[in-house]
Amino acid sequence: MAAGMALLSNVALTSCDDNDVVDANDVLAVKSVLPTKVMEGQVVTITGTGLDKATSVVFPGNVEATDITKVGNGYISVVTPAGVSAEGGTVTVRANDESAVSVMTLTLGKPEPIRVAPLDKEVKINECVEVYGSDLEFITKAYFPGADGTDIVVKAENFKRKATGSLYIYSPMGVAAGSAAITIEDCSGKKYVLPELTLSDEIFGGGTEQQGEGYYPIWEGDVYIYDWANWQYMATDQFNLEGFSLREGLMMRLTFDNPNGASVCVCDGNWGEPNVTGDGANTKWVEAGTGELEFPISQGMVDTFNSGIGIIIGGGNFTLKKIELFREYPTIWSGEHETGWWWYMTPAELDLSAVTPEAGQIIRFSFAPHAAPQTFCLCDGWWGAPLIREEEGRDPNNVAIKADENFIDFEITEGMAATMNGGADNALIIGGEVIITKIQIKTF
Repeated sequence: MAAGMALLSNVALTSCDDNDVVDANDVLAVKSVLPTKVMEGQVVTITGTGLDKATSVVFPGNVEATDITKVGNGYISVVTPAGVSAEGGTVTVRANDESAVSVMTLTLGKPEPIRVAPLDKEVKINECVEVYGSDLEFITKAYFPGADGTDIVVKAENFKRKATGSLYIYSPMGVAAGSAAITIEDCSGKKYVLPELTLSDEIFGGGTEQQGEGYYPIWEGDVYIYDWANWQYMATDQFNLEGFSLREGLMMRLTFDNPNGASVCVCDGNWGEPNVTGDGANTKWVEAGTGELEFPISQGMVDTFNSGIGIIIGGGNFTLKKIELFREYPTIWSGEHETGWWWYMTPAELDLSAVTPEAGQIIRFSFAPHAAPQTFCLCDGWWGAPLIREEEGRDPNNVAIKADENFIDFEITEGMAATMNGGADNALIIGGEVIITKIQIKTF
């Protein structure tokens, strides 16, 4: 009898230890839906269990979306469809004969720009156009009139600030001077024409660098390319590439004098043809006065830079002045959140579609304007303390953000990389008094 009882006991324990756990993880359930305010075209992240079985997501108003991106059993994302009810409501995940309803409710965003500033002075290049209103976090682009008659598009990742109540948008290089009505666009594609203000084609501060997350010179000189017989063979050792890891898709910008119109041609060192024009060609005609050309680096350019051959620039009728690379800061979170003690940020709140956090990368936290020093404290999801900076009398992960300090950069630790990539319930644990508006990771 004792042997029989032992056998029954083992059967019961086996059932509890294995099958019940498997069944619990396989149950369709919704734990969180982020963000909780949405618009058409916005990506919504859903966490829970059994989500690998999901076949559709039903938004308020019984609007169904079936184009689901699945990341494991506990995480899916879906693009908000058109027609979501203005009254909002819960979200339902369907999987064959099952369904699960979210506890939290979604509401519908409705961007409304109310005023623009400054109206009492010209806005120079690199200065900001300020837009105030409601639900402005859904704005994705701004259109400025260009001096060449075409609009210049500034994307949201290059805004100085993007928050619910305000946008600060850098005036870009190449704008047309004079009275202008800038247009902004939300994630659904709807456009809003702002009240007129005055743009200047002068550069704020007298420099030539584009403000923001930055272009960095890798070559400067004064080379006149007079015609197609005057190819410039530029070996890798002519460039300052220290600190840059070249890769396909990284942006390059040429700056040149062009008083009469010019043809600009770029090849890799093996005469391969990068997409300079945007439609597949490596040669572009630029009108007189246009002095910049920006395009993505091709894999051929990466290979010839790395092999020492470099690149080849040709064309005719322009003087090459500068070659720059764009240092990217992909945005992994944006909004307006006052940290308090504490803000437990989950991995699902981070948008890691463009970058994977790694130890040693530079992370940037941007803050809303503040009139006095404020505290900023950061831990990884395991309460590990990264080195933000050394300050006398303070822990290195607990610092004072100065009144004129709108962002801070520091290195990602092994612990931060692990928890941001889903190694813990919390990606980051953030404290203090600051209002965080953006989190970015620097790549090259």
